[in-house]
Amino acid sequence: MQSKPENKPPPLPARFGQQLGIVSTLYSALIARLLEPHGLTYPQFTLLLHLARRGAPQRVSDMAQAVELTQSAVTKAVQKFTALGLVEVMRDGHDGRNKPVQITPQGQAKLTEVQRAFGPAFAELLDGWSLEALERLTADLTRLSATLDAMRGTHRS
Repeated sequence: MQSKPENKPPPLPARFGQQLGIVSTLYSALIARLLEPHGLTYPQFTLLLHLARRGAPQRVSDMAQAVELTQSAVTKAVQKFTALGLVEVMRDGHDGRNKPVQITPQGQAKLTEVQRAFGPAFAELLDGWSLEALERLTADLTRLSATLDAMRGTHRS
């Protein structure tokens, strides 16, 4: 008589990784749908967010590294944003090759508009969460983000 293999759940770290992957995929798809009416992709949105958070002019190479995009992708996004008046490309008096990029007030306003448009979807997403549970989840995600940021580039297969 052949015995059935045990249907044991994977170890906790594997289940965590599976759930994180699922959440990441579903969240990315949601954000992509929410950004579409605004003419932005998720990578472009993260780039605009990065510029707003930094508040100071950034080099293309630094932006590419920060948001994990290629320099080519960042350059294309900067060209699009410049044409829309969302960013300003500055001149470096010491190095003509260095052209720092800074978000404009119009770019800040666009970012605020886009984030406000997320409101109904986020209200639905968070429906049923207590304030305490949401605070705890946010703190845990902040901690996880910091760990992932510190691990960037250290684990390659």
